[in-house]
Amino acid sequence: METGVPVRLVGGLVRDAALGRAASDVDLAAGPGCPRFVAALGAHFGRRPFRFRKRGVTTWRIVLQGREVDVVDVGRRGFARDLARRDFTVNAVAFDPLSGELEDPLHGLADLRRGVLRAPGPATFRDDPVRALRAARFLAAFPGWRLHRETRVAARAAAQALRRASPERIRDELQALLLARDPRAGLRALLELGLLPAVLPELVPTIGCAAGPDRPDVFLHTADALDASTRARLPSQEDRAVLRWALLLHDLAKPATLEMREDGRPTFHGHEVLGAQRAEAVLRRLKHPRARIRRIRHLIALHLRPGHLADAGRPPRGVRRLVRDAGEELSLLLAHAEADVRGSGGPPDSARRRRLARAFADLRAQGDRMRAVAAAPLLGGEDVMRVLGIGPGPEVGRVLREAMEASDAGELSSRAQALRWLADRASSPAPRPSPPGSARETAPR
Repeated sequence: METGVPVRLVGGLVRDAALGRAASDVDLAAGPGCPRFVAALGAHFGRRPFRFRKRGVTTWRIVLQGREVDVVDVGRRGFARDLARRDFTVNAVAFDPLSGELEDPLHGLADLRRGVLRAPGPATFRDDPVRALRAARFLAAFPGWRLHRETRVAARAAAQALRRASPERIRDELQALLLARDPRAGLRALLELGLLPAVLPELVPTIGCAAGPDRPDVFLHTADALDASTRARLPSQEDRAVLRWALLLHDLAKPATLEMREDGRPTFHGHEVLGAQRAEAVLRRLKHPRARIRRIRHLIALHLRPGHLADAGRPPRGVRRLVRDAGEELSLLLAHAEADVRGSGGPPDSARRRRLARAFADLRAQGDRMRAVAAAPLLGGEDVMRVLGIGPGPEVGRVLREAMEASDAGELSSRAQALRWLADRASSPAPRPSPPGSARETAPR
């Protein structure tokens, strides 16, 4: 595809190639004649590019096979000035695909080898305060890296201006931080750089809030639980995002519900209910999709129940009820509970760990049984009406629910069994509830 337009590969693509990592997106810079190059690129792949401007820079974007290809127009300012405007020196390296040469005017490759994150100049964060948040995200993505001293000072100075950034950009950077290899490092960087009050002020009260004897405070517990969640194997990126946002916000209401018992131990009664409400407010402020907000709120509201179930001895009815309440989120709820326990930071309690492991196994097994029943229900409404000789109405639904509960309990495992159960019911109907005010209802107990 000859266009005569000089083009360079830039940014994360070059950085990740130097690190031997796969890059998710492709960034290009094109010199004079950039629109001609973009038109030829779109025609070659049969995709229509669209143009946008941000902070005076024109960028063209094409989505190819699910990957975003951004082409920055550097026709007026040239490649060297374009590299100087980038966020960090490790991203200010360009590769000429024709000559095979690297252009590294800011010594980004040396910083890459040393694991140093350094801003190109003093105006980096003044031009775009969100880059300070991106610094924390990079520390989460590249464990062991450190901020250059001057960059650290400049990032801290950007905290106030960061409050005025768009919620969508803050959300995207926070999500990238949460989904990175070491979200704990990223969260701690937000704290150390003074950025937490600007982007997540709701978490500030968790700093120093006692989580229990010999345990870290609620903020550090949150960071440790996020770290533990990186072990969970989940089927999709969206599931990982839901889990990590839920862990980030699950103890949000602990400071507001903190009470100290006589023995000096803290309690947080109701923090899961209040926390679900406050988490929803945070997520709405950050413009999350409504479907994601519903899932995260659901997880936070339920997050204590696996532990309560384990401590109660795993009663079968309680197991069935929790599986039904969790619904499609059961696997995420268990992943959340496991990360929460691993991040507790308290003294090892092997007996409780065993109780939890048994409860998790029961919940998974019950979830498998209920999914199998849902996929092939043993009875339908027509069966109930035919065998019991009744018409459509609430009674049909009530009988079906009872049959489902019997199936969940393992009492019914085949359609033949279910039909016999229904026939027995027809020949010996269960007593109906007494009407309100009857002697049976008001008899003393």
